[in-house]
Amino acid sequence: MGNKGFGAFLAGGAIGAIIALLYAPRSGSETRAIVSDKVGAAWGEAQEFGAQASENVQQFYQDATAKGQEVYQNAAAKGSEVVNVATSKVQEAASNVKPVFSEKNDELREKIEAARQRIASQVAKNAEAAHDAVNEKIPVAADAAKNVAEKAHDALDSVAVKISGSEADEPVQDKVADAAEETVDKVADAIADAAKNADDK
Repeated sequence: MGNKGFGAFLAGGAIGAIIALLYAPRSGSETRAIVSDKVGAAWGEAQEFGAQASENVQQFYQDATAKGQEVYQNAAAKGSEVVNVATSKVQEAASNVKPVFSEKNDELREKIEAARQRIASQVAKNAEAAHDAVNEKIPVAADAAKNVAEKAHDALDSVAVKISGSEADEPVQDKVADAAEETVDKVADAIADAAKNADDK
């Protein structure tokens, strides 16, 4: 029986007892004894109802506590499960990101290597162009040096003639001319060696 039904039952019983006492054809002592019995019974029922209510409250408290613990444990389990799922998702995402970084790193290395090769190729081209320019300039410089040396030789010859006073004194003139020619040959040889070294490199 529910609490409302039981309370209504007790109220109905009490009202019925009062009406019965008022219309009862018994004497006062009998009525008091009956009322006393009825009150005792009502009191016993009330105590029983209180004990039962106390038991019901305790049972409700225990059920609520058990349900609360169950809900807490379920929530904790669900929370743990959610944390585990989230952790696995994060780890999965991290493991998916690593290959992307590795891929990007490899691409970057390839680009750096390609740039290094282009720079090396450009440096080689520039060095070759410089070498060609030097090779073109050295023969021109060698020819110019020979021309200067020949002019110097001619100038020395004329100086030697002026020093000796006549063209007839050939030993001094020959010595100066030989010295000038030797100097010119050394300069020409040095220029030729420089050109040869440039070609070898």
